[in-house]
Amino acid sequence: MKVALEGVIPATVSPCDDNDRFLPDKFAELAGWLYAQGVHGLYVCGGTGDGYKMRLDERKKAVELAIELAAGKGLTIVHVGSSNTRDAMELAEHAAKVKATAIASLPPANCNHSQLVEYYTDIAKASGLPLLVYHYPLLTGRAMSLEEMLQLLEIPGVVGLKLSDCDFFFMKRILLVRPEATIFVGIDDVLCLGLLYGANGGIGTWYNLFPRLFLGIYESVRKSDLPRAMELQNIEMEFSALAWSTPRAPGVFEFLMKQKGFPQVFRRPRPSVNRQIIEKIKPELDRRMAAIEQAR
Repeated sequence: MKVALEGVIPATVSPCDDNDRFLPDKFAELAGWLYAQGVHGLYVCGGTGDGYKMRLDERKKAVELAIELAAGKGLTIVHVGSSNTRDAMELAEHAAKVKATAIASLPPANCNHSQLVEYYTDIAKASGLPLLVYHYPLLTGRAMSLEEMLQLLEIPGVVGLKLSDCDFFFMKRILLVRPEATIFVGIDDVLCLGLLYGANGGIGTWYNLFPRLFLGIYESVRKSDLPRAMELQNIEMEFSALAWSTPRAPGVFEFLMKQKGFPQVFRRPRPSVNRQIIEKIKPELDRRMAAIEQAR
């Protein structure tokens, strides 16, 4: 049976201890809570999940746990990206073996286009699962042309992309040529706009903290209640703007996750957390988080 790839999918963190060892019990606790909030699935071992810094056996364990917890509840999309094709193929094969819904991958750094085609072709063959490619110019340092993206979408097994960019004209041009393509918005602050332009859902970091807010945006767009969708998105953006006003927004994210009872979520070298900055903005953080709780 073909499974629809859509909805609100948290880019799940992979909690660890002070020695950077994966904590499966804490991962299961978070996953269970997210499903209880109503999310449509989990995105495992991506950037937010610190996949690149995890050992391969830990990544596989996280995937197995996510699939076990997803039974009858949602999708499991596995990020298999690695600095080399060999490990990415091993993770892709494992995802297929344990019956993940789909895989995705940020490509290795400094790839030219022909290398990208080869990389995605190899991991698509290794799993046989639906594959999402990435469009993330800020991180990769390279913005693909429409023709290059369409070439990736021609690879057997590639069904769409994770768009971590705000160029919705680019996204719309893709959909005009490939209306069947699956597109997930990868930037939390523009989920509403991406959905309006035809995205199937969102994969995001702050979803770990405020899943119901993003579910509210998603459901409001589906109901064509655009004023409500934008109201919720604006509340999220006000919070996000405060977090990004600090030198290290990932540090703010980790601080808030710790407040929710989760230990470390990033491995060494970790994002720095300036306690003085946190304490300075904490009253305003609390106010904006309260607004989120009230709005959802």
